[in-house]
Amino acid sequence: MRCNIGRLYPEVLIFACNWDGWSCTETAANLGLDYPASVKVVKVSCLSRVHLGLILKAFQFGADGVMLLGCEQGRCRFSADTEHIINEYQRARSVLEMLGMSKGRLVLAQLPAFDGRQFVRQVMSLIEEIEEIRALKHAGLMGLKPVPDIKVQPGF
Repeated sequence: MRCNIGRLYPEVLIFACNWDGWSCTETAANLGLDYPASVKVVKVSCLSRVHLGLILKAFQFGADGVMLLGCEQGRCRFSADTEHIINEYQRARSVLEMLGMSKGRLVLAQLPAFDGRQFVRQVMSLIEEIEEIRALKHAGLMGLKPVPDIKVQPGF
């Protein structure tokens, strides 16, 4: 994996399940697919073990974005309760929104095993989302507001 020197990428933490999620990261590496070095992957036994507190702690420790990378929906090998994963994800997004943070900073990616290309696309999509959020926030801090369209009256 190469990184693009001179460009600061957002810090992204990925919780990857031991099964399909982890296989996607390994496949991406084996195929030589690039994504920024600011992306850190933590292997967990199953996404059902990742709870709201852990997700919020990642943001508290400085993650700009968090991805939950797990098995394709309906194909979980560890937990029979895949609904729990989706419910915890939705709960976390609601809490982020209540805290004034963009819920787009947290994504759930449920991919088939060994889909390294889709994994990298998902990571880059999250990074683009975070960069857009940063740009909007920066524009707001600078007092920049969108200029409304000017309507010209006929005859002038």
